Amino acid sequence: LESMATRQGLQWILVVLCLFATFTIGLKRSTPIRQTAYDPSPNPQSVVTVGQNARFTFLTSKLVRIQYLADPQNSFDDRATLGVINRNLPTVDFKTTKTDDEVVIETDALRITYKLNGQSSPMFTADTLSVELLGADGIKTNWTVGDVNSGNLLGTIRTLDTINGSINLNCTEQPRTDLHCTFGLVSRLGWNLVDESQRPVFSDGQNSWQWVESNANSQDLDWYFMGYGLNFKQALQDYTIIGGSIPLPPRFTFGIWWSRYWAYSDVESIDVINQYIMHDVPLDVWVTDMDWHKTFYEEASRGVVDQAGLPIGWTGYTWDDHLFNDPAGFLAYCKGLGLKNTLNLHPASGIQPWEEKYPQMAKASGIDPSSQKYVPFGIYNQTWASDHWSIMLQYIEEQGIDFWWLDWQQGEDVTDIAGLNPTFWLNYVFFTNPEQWANDKRPVLFHRWGGLGNHRYQIGFTGDVVPSWASLAFQPYFTATSANVGFAYWSHDIGGHTEPSPPEIYTRWVQWGAFAPVLRTHCTKNPENDRRIWIYPLPNFFVMRDAMILRAELVPYVYTASRIAHDTGVAFLRPLYYDYTQNEAYSTPGEYHFGDDIVVYPVTAPVNPETNLTEWNVWVPPGNWIEWFTGVGISGPQVITRPCSLQDIPAYVKAGAIIPLVSHQDRPITGGAKLLPVTQTFRIFTCGDNCEGETDMYEDDGDTTLYQSSSSSSNSAWTNVVFSSTDQQLTAVVNPPNSTFAELPSERNYRIIFQGVYDPTTVTVNGADVSFDPTGQNTPSWSYDGSSLSIEVVTAIQDITAPVKVSVEMSHPFDDNLYSGIPLAINRLVMVKALLDQQWGNNVWQENYESVIDGASAGVRMSFSPSTVYDTITGFNVTFNNAL
Repeated sequence: LESMATRQGLQWILVVLCLFATFTIGLKRSTPIRQTAYDPSPNPQSVVTVGQNARFTFLTSKLVRIQYLADPQNSFDDRATLGVINRNLPTVDFKTTKTDDEVVIETDALRITYKLNGQSSPMFTADTLSVELLGADGIKTNWTVGDVNSGNLLGTIRTLDTINGSINLNCTEQPRTDLHCTFGLVSRLGWNLVDESQRPVFSDGQNSWQWVESNANSQDLDWYFMGYGLNFKQALQDYTIIGGSIPLPPRFTFGIWWSRYWAYSDVESIDVINQYIMHDVPLDVWVTDMDWHKTFYEEASRGVVDQAGLPIGWTGYTWDDHLFNDPAGFLAYCKGLGLKNTLNLHPASGIQPWEEKYPQMAKASGIDPSSQKYVPFGIYNQTWASDHWSIMLQYIEEQGIDFWWLDWQQGEDVTDIAGLNPTFWLNYVFFTNPEQWANDKRPVLFHRWGGLGNHRYQIGFTGDVVPSWASLAFQPYFTATSANVGFAYWSHDIGGHTEPSPPEIYTRWVQWGAFAPVLRTHCTKNPENDRRIWIYPLPNFFVMRDAMILRAELVPYVYTASRIAHDTGVAFLRPLYYDYTQNEAYSTPGEYHFGDDIVVYPVTAPVNPETNLTEWNVWVPPGNWIEWFTGVGISGPQVITRPCSLQDIPAYVKAGAIIPLVSHQDRPITGGAKLLPVTQTFRIFTCGDNCEGETDMYEDDGDTTLYQSSSSSSNSAWTNVVFSSTDQQLTAVVNPPNSTFAELPSERNYRIIFQGVYDPTTVTVNGADVSFDPTGQNTPSWSYDGSSLSIEVVTAIQDITAPVKVSVEMSHPFDDNLYSGIPLAINRLVMVKALLDQQWGNNVWQENYESVIDGASAGVRMSFSPSTVYDTITGFNVTFNNAL
């Protein structure tokens, strides 16, 4: 036991006891950009035409559109393509030099050389066209036509269906054309070339809804050269200016989703929802898989197909009234709990004669309903697409369905339009239908990736992966890498899909989900395959519940980060190499930034059965960081070996950061993610003497498109919070929001948590003394949490337009003990005590490990008696060694 306890991180604690002195930090927030209306026509002041065939359009000083007409009788096509929809940008400063031999065009970042070779506009080849990067962003190099981008940092693919482990994201080496493999927009070589030559174009459609048509001049060249060096963030920001911004999903999507492929009835669904409530597990989105509609499983098992030639019942639009006798009633029940609802839809078989709305859809499609001929799937026809929604889907939405889970699985080369795949087009149609999303309702869908430009239509789901450590380990890398094409919101089947997930794997998967874009549990239809966390062993359940509660608490931080992603084009879950140039930023693929202030490296490997720990090598980026759940302070860059127990999530917060949260006790169990809390929490990660921090929290109505408006201040607000510390003094100020709107509470109180501090001698809010209350139930009051060495101050409720200033005078100055990992040591002793308790009576008695009991209860003692904090912390080394 002594050996086991030592391996459980106690040795690690002793190592980190001698740490750095004090921290200082200045937080730099991303600067939002204002997205203008999209216009594919170029700014004529930024265009250079050479001869009849060649044209160069400067979109920014580092981004140029390069066109060549195969036939000079053609004209340059300025319609929007799938990947580029906006070209009318401010005039770029450039200089053009023309001689008989060449044309040279130069900005402050690029030099384009076009050698004429005695012609007015020769074909682009390695001999005629080159672009030189002038070194403005860390790279000075030269590109010529045909160069292979061996440094491309990759992008994403359509799905991970059936994958066990990883899949090759290098599109040159990926043989599957159905995956729509898309290279990243960033490269370690400093340049990238986007080819839109053969992609379909948008044209005017009906009722201001743009439609698509084949590119009639697909032999012409339509390239976009990006020369951003290592400034990956600017490259992505500028791409989303021409390719469309990353949407801000509705606020509810960042809560907890439940999904399972199972024939749940309305009664059984309500039972599972009540189990969430009973087990105190947050829930925000209820997903109903395909069994909501008529399925005909028995016939399908005998090989019966529908008129489209597909398995009968796979497509459906009519409620199974045996499972859902009153769909509107069930959905109203969910709405009463604040839940959002989505249904699975496999649309490939069109509308079969047994569907409730078949007669109306048949008539609209020119088919005599009495013929009982099915209505073929025709989403590429605009009239059919409009009828499909208004006839087949609208009445279901009016019953209470909030969005659709599209699940196209019937091939990717089945459209009538060259270069268009059904995945991309379904996403477009379901996300942009002006009738479906009327009255400023914010679009959202749930489908797969369809190619460059699909970032405008999110959320994605990766599909039916095999539960394994390798599959789990691949997902953080896969998700972060998708940021390279602006696809910010992948949702994974947490726990894997195809078979039961062992408790340890599932627990780690849920922890990864807490720091993923979306946390959605799911699995296939199998009596032994279930993702209700309370049916797993009790220790796993507690850890998974903590992770789900943490995710629910993180919603204000995640929503703010998502707004910044919309403004900047940089996904909030992103690779480390966006922010750091060290080789480790590229070579630690499962580690990522989660917003601006948190770095996470989820554990994706099993524990050693001899120690119950996983040795996890973490690269700590440059700067000063606090390990969130242990309080350990670390200075980077360096690689540390972190012994992780099952409950440990390696998450590192910038020292001085202020993380907006909603505490578990301040939100309802169901439907809390979409709400703006009356009690708003800010957790401040202190960093010693002379430390400062600042954050801006974003809030809006959560479900309209008004956030895109130039007058968005009418329905959104930013709240600024600042923090400073000197010697023994802590000060936090919550400034009034810069605007108010209907959904924002007119009155609010705050939980201000200072992590990594000694007990206070005085606590004031707006100059008035605040008393100690260990329960934290009274307002205003303060309490101390010995498990995290934190002071929590709860203010009284007041008008939101007034500032709140919280001041704390600590009993003692900052010192290294506060960041030495005492919370981790206490946690490890709690684990050791539990192991010893399980051996009680087997020649093991409480009297044998009283020092372990003393150390394990240190956190609770400090919480009850804050006056003991300083002596407990400074004397903990002795307590700890006695326990050893």
